Amino acid sequence: MSHERSNPLVTVLAGIGIGAMAMYFLDAARGTRRRHVVGDKTKSALRSGRRELHDAVENVKNHTRGTVVETRARLHEERVDDVQLIERVRAELGHHVGHARAIEVYAEDGNVLLCGAVPVEEIAEAERTTSAVRGVRCVDNQLASST
Repeated sequence: MSHERSNPLVTVLAGIGIGAMAMYFLDAARGTRRRHVVGDKTKSALRSGRRELHDAVENVKNHTRGTVVETRARLHEERVDDVQLIERVRAELGHHVGHARAIEVYAEDGNVLLCGAVPVEEIAEAERTTSAVRGVRCVDNQLASST
C-alpha cells in the first residue's frame, strides 16, 4: 500500500489561509459584522436564485400551455367572425411590420384583403404574417409601395 505524502509547502499555505479566514471572521472588533454581511449575501443569492428558477418554470409552463392551445386550434377548424379575424391580423401585423398603421384590413369568411401604402420591403412580410394568422383562409394583397 502506497501512502502519498502531501507537499509541506501546500500544507503550510493551506494552514495560513485557514488561519487568515478565521482571523477575518472571528475578529472581536469587526468579525460579527463580516459574518452577518456574508450571511446576508448568501441568503440574498439563494432568494434571487429561487426567484429566477420560479420565473423559468413559469415561462416553460406558459409556453407549453400556449403550444397546446395553438395545436388544438389547428386540429379543429374554427369559424372566426370577421371582426375578430381583423383584430387578430392587425395584432400580428403590429408585431412584424414597421408601418402596420398604414395597412387597412378587411375580412369576409376567412378571406382577408390588405390595402394601403407601405415600404416595398414590408409588403411580403405583411402577406406572410397575415397568412399565418389562425382563421385566415386566403390573403388578397393589394398593398402598394410607399417609396
